[in-house]
Amino acid sequence: MEKTMTEARADALMEDGFHCSQCVFPYAAFRLGMDRDEALRLSAGLGGGCFHGDSCGAVTGAAMALSIVFGFDRPNAEEADKLLIEKVHEFQKRFLEENGSLLCRQLLGGYDKADPDAVAPDDAYDNCARYCASACRILDSLIGDRYIR
Repeated sequence: MEKTMTEARADALMEDGFHCSQCVFPYAAFRLGMDRDEALRLSAGLGGGCFHGDSCGAVTGAAMALSIVFGFDRPNAEEADKLLIEKVHEFQKRFLEENGSLLCRQLLGGYDKADPDAVAPDDAYDNCARYCASACRILDSLIGDRYIR
């Protein structure tokens, strides 16, 4: 797996049938020690804003990756929860600044996968690789030296 996610790599993954969430989460999860195939399966259902145009899969995949590093597994973990929320909000702020939205349907120019009558414009997915590369670049800056690979 690459040390950085490029638009070309994200585009190749999506041409292979993977969702944006499967570009972002496995990228970081593998670098954090998780099995790549497991990460691909775990993030598969997040594509296309969980297939309803809600939070972009690159955004939710990134939140999952941040949870590996900053998440908690004990009750009453207020400080850990506060740090996780801070990191997720920082990611979202930077992604929004770079890409203009956190919502899949807005990033796809209004196309809503949940609408059975909607037809995706020819260029709807043209920027998805850029969104994935952006998400990974932001993750790299937030996770940084915590990567083990």
